[in-house]
Amino acid sequence: MKQIFTTLCLAIVSTATMATDYTDMLTVSINGTDVAQQPATIVINQQDNGLYSLRLDNFMLGADMPVGNILLTDVAATPSGDNATIQVTQQVNITPGTLPGLGDGDYLGPMLGIIPICVNGEMTDNALYAIISIDLTATLGQNIVCTFGTGGYQLKNSGFEYFHTATMSNASSDEPNNWHSFMSCTGSFASLVGTIPHTFISEDVRPGSLGTKSVLIKSGKVLGAVVANGTLTTGRLQASAMVATDTKNCSFTDPSKSDLDANGDPFFAPFKGQPDSLAVWVRFSQETPQAAHPYATVNAVLIDSNYYQDPEDKAYDNYLAKATCATIESRGGAWQRLSIPFVYEEGVSLKPHYMHVTMSTNADAGQGTGSDSLIVDDIQMIYNCGISSLKLKGQEIAPIEGTNTYETELSSEVSAADIAIVTDGRESNSHVSLKQMEGGVKALITVTAGDLKSNQYQLLIKGASLPTSISGITNGACGASESYNLNGQRISHGQRGIVIERGANGIHKVLKK
Repeated sequence: MKQIFTTLCLAIVSTATMATDYTDMLTVSINGTDVAQQPATIVINQQDNGLYSLRLDNFMLGADMPVGNILLTDVAATPSGDNATIQVTQQVNITPGTLPGLGDGDYLGPMLGIIPICVNGEMTDNALYAIISIDLTATLGQNIVCTFGTGGYQLKNSGFEYFHTATMSNASSDEPNNWHSFMSCTGSFASLVGTIPHTFISEDVRPGSLGTKSVLIKSGKVLGAVVANGTLTTGRLQASAMVATDTKNCSFTDPSKSDLDANGDPFFAPFKGQPDSLAVWVRFSQETPQAAHPYATVNAVLIDSNYYQDPEDKAYDNYLAKATCATIESRGGAWQRLSIPFVYEEGVSLKPHYMHVTMSTNADAGQGTGSDSLIVDDIQMIYNCGISSLKLKGQEIAPIEGTNTYETELSSEVSAADIAIVTDGRESNSHVSLKQMEGGVKALITVTAGDLKSNQYQLLIKGASLPTSISGITNGACGASESYNLNGQRISHGQRGIVIERGANGIHKVLKK
């Protein structure tokens, strides 16, 4: 696995006065492409004044490009339900790092000058989730986004990199951590179907993978005759009937149960996001092609805190949405990326607490052959943060083809209220910041997805001007602050006297000396 960081220490929001260490997975992307994924430790601390500092030490752009240490100070946290949330953007000077064998002159960061860095984060008592955006487009042509943890927006071990041994009677198999198959099955016929391993560690990974492993799911024959589909679930499998199509044979999530698997994990997957689609890589092969039953299947269901099973044995009303593909073709056993939309139930407003996922070597129970295989890698929940419609004073404007830039003309004043934006994500939202430029106004638009990641857009309005008041100007969560004098005119950050500053945290009047 390619390394980008050798050390990561990020201080973020905390309700305690002492430092706390969190360890989770860190994914790094450059210009929208993931380039590294690895375990990392985040250290959380609190300043003496009750605010917080955010520190990222020894940041690297690849093994041969050390950048340095990044520090944000005096950051406020906001209670939000069971979470503490943070949204902050600061202009930062990167300082030399402390990696062994490197001197101050070996770090790129100090040579870059002031760099805008945005952090969106959520923290509970047991977990930390943070999106760290480092804008180096003006210097290196790179926009770097670091994602720490899952935050309940992604499934744990979604890349199938970590496994444990599950045992049933005298048989055992490798089951991915946080996922389960027949060796951890329950039900009156569990010991029968659990005599055959169905899941295996695979080193056959999807194209462009950052990992080294995937999971191989195989079918088998019980008593040498009855086909048992290879099945993997975030819940638990139940085998309680001899007839394969009986709904007593199912996968289920029951949050009321306290049972743990061989790795010490529960048989359910906590989840709070409302994704727009599910993406997953698969390789599917049938030992002998079955014309009547040619497909494998993936089914994901967002549920509340009550029991749910797949296939359903009755009409369930405790789910919000489903993402289902029951027509996965073999395609010669080649890797294929599936994009499966979530279909949300109309009129249902429940909040998801868990995601129940089931993947099987055949979409029909007991069908296929005794040696079919489904290799799965990198299952990911997708949260859209694009613009599906942008209007200025009721007039629809199209983007310049292939860009995130919109352009129009208007010979009048313009405010943020004049810009109507429709985003393409279920939980996405937009924020607008206006700037007076030579020859017109530039609207900087930030669209933030349900998982806190964001995209940046701009609208160039030639011939327009800003109102004389700053009341029509808003900043997005990741927008840099702007300064105005008492007459509402935009001024430079370095001007002295009484200054009105407007940013992601609101409007403040300050005295600059």
